[in-house]
Amino acid sequence: MALFTEIACKSKSFFNTALRSVGRNKLRSFLSVLGVVFGVMAVMTIICIGQGARNEAVRQMEQLGTRNIYLKQLALSTEQKAEAARRNVEGLNNRDIKQLGQAGIAIQQMASLKELSVEVIGAPGQISPQVAACSANYANVLNLKMLAGRFINQSDIDSHELVCVLGSDVAGRLGEDGKLFEQLRMGSQMFTIVGHLDRIDFSDSGSAAVSVRNHNEMILLPTGTSKWLPKPRAAMGKKSEPEAEFSEIIIKITDSHQVLASAGVIGRIMEESHGSILDYQMVVPLELLRQARKTHEMFNWFLAAIAGISLIVGGIGIMNIMLATISERKKEIGIRRAVGATKLHIMAQFLIESMLLTLTGGAIGVFLGAAAAFAIALAAPWHAALSFGAVFIPLLMSVFVGLFFGLYPAYQAARVDPIQALRYE
Repeated sequence: MALFTEIACKSKSFFNTALRSVGRNKLRSFLSVLGVVFGVMAVMTIICIGQGARNEAVRQMEQLGTRNIYLKQLALSTEQKAEAARRNVEGLNNRDIKQLGQAGIAIQQMASLKELSVEVIGAPGQISPQVAACSANYANVLNLKMLAGRFINQSDIDSHELVCVLGSDVAGRLGEDGKLFEQLRMGSQMFTIVGHLDRIDFSDSGSAAVSVRNHNEMILLPTGTSKWLPKPRAAMGKKSEPEAEFSEIIIKITDSHQVLASAGVIGRIMEESHGSILDYQMVVPLELLRQARKTHEMFNWFLAAIAGISLIVGGIGIMNIMLATISERKKEIGIRRAVGATKLHIMAQFLIESMLLTLTGGAIGVFLGAAAAFAIALAAPWHAALSFGAVFIPLLMSVFVGLFFGLYPAYQAARVDPIQALRYE
């Protein structure tokens, strides 16, 4: 405690003395801090890239909705198809929705989507939109916004209206043909355009576990429209196989705290309804979000620990150089002791010199690390994010390295006999 009190009282004088000492040997000081510069640079780059990857993963999970649970239709093997036919399992259908609605779960609403294989006739060659039929509440469940017009409503479904809603990219590429109330031919039917979806910021770097639909490239039709469209042709000599009623069912839970518990109940209901046929996949974005956060945090700490080895190497280099300079500065130490400096004063001077070197190296490393992280993000399909922690942690580590590795040289300098030091040539 006495050491730190003494340092605090004499800090300005010690700092000026340390600054002059470091300034007298600029090249040696620069070479001393190189290890710290590269160590901090590595830590800074890893933290920025890691934080950017975490933010991107969180953003993609939040696009799916943290209160949503997804049931996705899966393709079956030949053996599974035979077993499904024997057990009368027909994939995702209205019966699943009814059973889930009667299960007593805190479900706010459920939406459905059916992917359709149909050609958009008259569209330019560069347009190949995904066509799908959806329920009226699909936009509400996924929080899709309208740029113009309206979304599909229940009366469109009940009256079998041939209407459609275009994604922003599809509407833009169609030009005049994509305006509201224009007719768009799909298969053998003419559909009236009643709305344009607002553009969604979509990333191609999605997780394999969760496929975020690019609604900018989609055309949405009312549920049940598929019966008015041509069926996909079966291969020669093969019968057309029955399709699932839905490609996807989205369940929106009332409270985010009940999502994981509700997912367990939904899983049991679906397992009982579909037997041993795994013709669906359940995706819980909230659970994936938590796993992604935990994984990224552990990975970042692991990489930061590896990068911290560079800081330790830099600290050892500074300690070696400071130990080597003690013999050169014996006369300086002896003169300071002769005019009244105590051992604590000498220790404080050498400690401040060490911390000044590492802090300078840390500041340079933070700047170069941030530049390197954003350069990597520009050159590769990665993301980088700069945060307070990304700056504070490397600087704190560099100060700690200076304090830790400067302590022994400072102690050795304080032990120098002033009489012997004054005689030293």
